[in-house]
Amino acid sequence: MNRLTDARVQRMLHDMRRAYDLTQERKPEEALELYRALLGEAQGLTLESAHLLWALAVAADYSGELEMAFDYIVRAIEKDPLAPPFRNSFELIARRLRAALAAPERARDDASTPRLYELLARAGEADVASHLAMARHLAATGAPEKATELARAVVLLYPAAREAWLCAAELARAQGDAEAATRYGAEAALLDGEPVPFAVPGVARG
Repeated sequence: MNRLTDARVQRMLHDMRRAYDLTQERKPEEALELYRALLGEAQGLTLESAHLLWALAVAADYSGELEMAFDYIVRAIEKDPLAPPFRNSFELIARRLRAALAAPERARDDASTPRLYELLARAGEADVASHLAMARHLAATGAPEKATELARAVVLLYPAAREAWLCAAELARAQGDAEAATRYGAEAALLDGEPVPFAVPGVARG
């Protein structure tokens, strides 16, 4: 197939422009539907297009389909890791995923938490708040030991993160480990500049 003159490719390019216009017209759901149809056509013609995957990611992001958007943008970067627009979109979508995990109103047992966390972790984009959201999810869904293990790993990796110590203390308290809860709480208090709630032998404080 001559990619330059094939009528099917020309028609697909026309549809690509239409999908772009739909996105600009604030109709991302319609754009996403059209882009997905185009992806199916491209696969049928054994065509690979990093640009199409990127366009899909943008339309999915605008449609609020974060998991889908992240999947498409990762696939686009795998095909063209040197494209700055792809990298910019990746950073934006990853940021939205992290914000969704850390949202205060997010239910601790939200079924999408493991999926979002796995996407971020696999891409090396999970931050402290992401890890803690997953730890709390594990605790809320009947896996307190795994939750504690993850929280302990987070405080080892991020010892300056006060929220990590607080989460570890919370989980230890929920499991009835008062000693660990007190120890973790003391670490959090030190990071906040609060007085430590018990005396440390041999340490003078002025």
